[in-house]
Amino acid sequence: MTRGRKRSIVPSVALNLALPEDWRVRVDLLLHSEFEGRVPKGAYQRFFLERLVDFFETQALDLGPYLGTLPGEASVRGRPTAVAKLETHLRSINAGETSPPEVSA
Repeated sequence: MTRGRKRSIVPSVALNLALPEDWRVRVDLLLHSEFEGRVPKGAYQRFFLERLVDFFETQALDLGPYLGTLPGEASVRGRPTAVAKLETHLRSINAGETSPPEVSA
């Protein structure tokens, strides 16, 4: 019989990450637990994994062509379906259509 946690179906691989000190302080302050008096075990892993999932499961849209700004100066991130709807709406506004988009349930 095994003791402790069960093995994960998806194995983890260690990663050494070096951050500028000021960014490390910001992350530490964000993750710090007053109850434990430190950053809880596994908090860094959860934090960075959530950021990676967000990055890979969302899509970016450069708003430069619609706002008249330089490329990359103004952008949004969201789920691919939401980004596609936003882009369609922005294109229709640029084409001169001023009616609001249809809301689908």
